Amino acid sequence: MKHAVIFFCLTGLQAVIAQQPTPQETPPTETQTTAVNKRATPRKPVRKTTAVKPKGAATPLPLSEKEQFEKASAFELAADRIPALEKFLSAFPESEKRAEALDLLISSRLLIAEEKLLSGDGNGALSIFKLVVEQMPQPVPNDLFTESISKIPSTLFFRGLRAPALEMAAMIESKVDANPAQLLEIANFHLATENGGEAMRVAAKAAAKDPSSAAVYRTIALAHRINFDLDLSADSYAKALELEPDSVASKRGLAEMKRALGKSDEAVALYRELLAKNEGDLQSRTGLILALFDAGKQSAAETEMAASLEQKPGNVVLLAGAAYWYAAKGQGGKAVEYAEKAIAREPRYIWSHIALARGLMSQNKPVEAEQALVKARAFGNFPTLEYELASTRLAAGFFREAVEDLAKQFVVTSGGNIKTSLGGRVVREEKSLADLAGFERKASIFTPVAADTADGAETLKALLVLEQKLQASPPDESEVAAAADAFAGGPDQMRVHRQIYAASMLLQKHIALNKALELAKSATGKTDAALEVPNPRAAVMASELYEARSMAFRRNEFLLVPEVPTQTLSAILRGRIEEIAGWALYQQNNFPEAIIRLRRSISVMPGKSAWWRSSMWRLGAALAADGKEAEALTFYIESYKTDKPDYAKYAVVEALYKKLNGSTDGLEAMIGRDRVALTPNIQEIRPSPTPAQNADTSTVNVPTAVPANSAEPASTVSAPAAEQKDISPKTQEIPPPKTEEIPKKETGDKTSDPKSEAPIKPEPAIVDPPVRPRGDPPVTIKEAPPPETEPKAPETKPEPKPQDKNRVSLETRHQPDKLAPASPAKNPKASNRKPLFDPIIITIPKSTPVKLSTDSAKNETKAAGDADKKPGETAETSDGHRVPAETPPCMVGVSQENVSLINGGGTVGILVSVEAPGDIKSLKGISSSPKDIQLTLEPEIGGVSDRRFFIIKSISSALGVYQVIFVTECGRKEVVVRVR
Repeated sequence: MKHAVIFFCLTGLQAVIAQQPTPQETPPTETQTTAVNKRATPRKPVRKTTAVKPKGAATPLPLSEKEQFEKASAFELAADRIPALEKFLSAFPESEKRAEALDLLISSRLLIAEEKLLSGDGNGALSIFKLVVEQMPQPVPNDLFTESISKIPSTLFFRGLRAPALEMAAMIESKVDANPAQLLEIANFHLATENGGEAMRVAAKAAAKDPSSAAVYRTIALAHRINFDLDLSADSYAKALELEPDSVASKRGLAEMKRALGKSDEAVALYRELLAKNEGDLQSRTGLILALFDAGKQSAAETEMAASLEQKPGNVVLLAGAAYWYAAKGQGGKAVEYAEKAIAREPRYIWSHIALARGLMSQNKPVEAEQALVKARAFGNFPTLEYELASTRLAAGFFREAVEDLAKQFVVTSGGNIKTSLGGRVVREEKSLADLAGFERKASIFTPVAADTADGAETLKALLVLEQKLQASPPDESEVAAAADAFAGGPDQMRVHRQIYAASMLLQKHIALNKALELAKSATGKTDAALEVPNPRAAVMASELYEARSMAFRRNEFLLVPEVPTQTLSAILRGRIEEIAGWALYQQNNFPEAIIRLRRSISVMPGKSAWWRSSMWRLGAALAADGKEAEALTFYIESYKTDKPDYAKYAVVEALYKKLNGSTDGLEAMIGRDRVALTPNIQEIRPSPTPAQNADTSTVNVPTAVPANSAEPASTVSAPAAEQKDISPKTQEIPPPKTEEIPKKETGDKTSDPKSEAPIKPEPAIVDPPVRPRGDPPVTIKEAPPPETEPKAPETKPEPKPQDKNRVSLETRHQPDKLAPASPAKNPKASNRKPLFDPIIITIPKSTPVKLSTDSAKNETKAAGDADKKPGETAETSDGHRVPAETPPCMVGVSQENVSLINGGGTVGILVSVEAPGDIKSLKGISSSPKDIQLTLEPEIGGVSDRRFFIIKSISSALGVYQVIFVTECGRKEVVVRVR
């Protein structure tokens, strides 16, 4: 009992203690105390009753407007700052801090947008930019617009988002179309992106709002200059100067336009006014000196230039401008001197290279001039640069390369004008090629006098016309003949070389054969004068140097023309004229006369040379066509065994040998074991139609030497071993890819007798070097020795076994990317290329060559695949054909396993063979994509029972990697087709 009393006393005491007030609480009311005293249960009291706020507790005061703004703006992270600022603006819409908060909110959002751009989230950044523009205040405060809003389009554009950038510019323009100053900011964006039309439109809107603004008319003047409308630009600068007479920018801009328009005296007066107010104005001083040159005041200009260069020796614009003027006046020595100084100071300024090239041209050094311009290509490209490069090649005799590059930028219209996209943007056409190229020069360096010549420009135009007439589908024979006459005419010493080129092109196209023969006959007896050109070595050997030069360009090298004795050059030139005449007669089926001419050619040509081999082969074709097949075989073999192994040529030799002897027994002994072409060569084939070829139809080789002490650039590639042949201990032969010319036999009442059919005619491959990416490092200079004219003693070093060569070819033939030029290392200066004219940059977007990898080829060939099929199964191509999944024991051979075409019309011929006679009857070709790649059998070409000739053609604009599959009952073969 005692224990029970103690227990209840303790529990009651505990309950009372639990109800004692804390120092912060008010004492319990009487009712509460009574309730506690009446509790009879011994349960432990719940502590949450102590959390009940007593009446009269204090409520925290809300933060003031100032405190909330300070708190929101104090966040370090933009992601935290944005919601706090949004809350503040919602709570205090009329706050005096609203403008400051809104500015901070916009800058925070722009910061996050830029972070998204850096992380590659372009869409996320664009959505934020749009939100910023939609919610920006109206009117937009000038500081906010200048520091933040106006920079949005440029941020997008120069990060590669061009379409969104233009969209944002239009969106911002609609928000600020009542503010002339802000409209000018948008116009300046379009100026920076070289969109003169849009800049002019926006500036005109600003002018309507504020017609008294000189800044508006200066913007319009710059827009006209970008669009190469220099007269309108001068008018706008004059208007700006009228509105603001003390404006330095307006007066200097007007002076520059006066210079460009040939009003040099007016320009001099304007520059002197500027210098009277500011002697240290270097830009005006440079303009004054160059205007004095243009005005013909050479002595005064040189005095001023000497004083200026003493103070500022690195004035590249002055050095290059003076160099170009000297070149235009024929003072080559001074032109080269000042241009080299400018390049040494700043090699990225392209006009320095152009001035150097023109100076070298005036010194009769076209090959050296070409070298200077090839280096300039590393820093940019635009029509004038291609025109200048084509001019040097025309003067050197590299006609094929000249027209190839010229045709990329210029086209002859139906009305006889020349058209191009100036700066890659503004389409313009003129009657004269020189006048058309002059727009860029005047807008860039304000030089009114050109350093080129009217005759050179007209000859280049004639070359381009000839090219286009030849590539017409179908070509008009009378127009082609007239174009050939126009190009080959003229009284200058290069005429013979142009006649040879034009005649070669006609023969290659099998058109206007009478004109080809006429041109060859006209060139006869004029070789002495033809060797008095500035660089006769280049002019005579241009066609045979083409492949070696192309390979050098792929390696970022420049192949110098080898030294060759004049007597040898004369022999080559006379022999080529006879060969062209003979080949023209051959194509006219006048075989006896053709044989006579070709025998003359062989008797003149340097023995065992590339030209000699070409004439030997053609003589063999003429003899075969004339029914003298045994003699023809002798010439075929003699030509073939001194050349590199070639699958197509070997097929001709083998077929004729088999026809005469019943089998191929003994052929290997006659031509040499190492000459048996077992593996087709890997090559890139130019499409037909093609740019003009600076060669006759011969397929010949030029020996070249690579100095042992010349280091290879990092981006170079080596020619496959299967395409190389040592002909002396010091000489390496770099052969061009070849195929045979096999024209169709005549139609008519001829019988099936082989002797009554037209003969097999060798057809050369048309090779196109890959386009070098712009921005390549400067080329390395390598020199080629003269071609071998006599056979040399064989090396003591044993010749590589044929199987070794074949193994190398097999290793590379399924990896065509190894043969493509390696990607140049990123140039840290590439993004800082000098503009053509400040502040406007004229460039052409850099093209990126499509590379074929083994993996991509596998993916593309999956449609026709055989990798996952069991023996006996078939695979289906995209056009529904079914082909064997496994290759039965039968070999199908092709002359090329990897080919490259230009999209939309590029073609190449493929010779297909089957090892067993009779199997060729079941041969069919299948395209993996018939809508893009067309395959056509030429039944009249092939010449033998176990070979067929197919034409592969790109018939769409699509790029990529395709396959052509040749299938018989006993085998199959795939050809990889790259369309670029």
